[in-house]
Amino acid sequence: MSSPYDTPASPCPYCQFPMEADWVDIGIGMQQCGPYHCENCGASQIGPESGGYDENGKWKENDLNLDEDEKRTGFYKNRISPLANQHNGKPISHKQADAIYRAEYFEKHGNPYNAPIYR
Repeated sequence: MSSPYDTPASPCPYCQFPMEADWVDIGIGMQQCGPYHCENCGASQIGPESGGYDENGKWKENDLNLDEDEKRTGFYKNRISPLANQHNGKPISHKQADAIYRAEYFEKHGNPYNAPIYR
């Protein structure tokens, strides 16, 4: 029996290694908030940077210089989605990104209320 807090792994479309994505609890279950990323070959799910709707409500695809495999699978080969949380070129979770931001902010501006870095 699955729980609303289960987060599914997915096989990499290029090497079949199990991939994980960043998920956040939205109260009624989990919502994907980061791309699936392969730790083995570096593939990364293509996200909303692929396109969007214009002012007339018509879909407009952005030119991402994708090859045929990337277009077919919806995954970059050996590169990370530019919209993914990342640190030193590696994808990180939203919690890690928040902790890094807070640590750098407190170092620069101080932490008068002794707020935790990791929440």
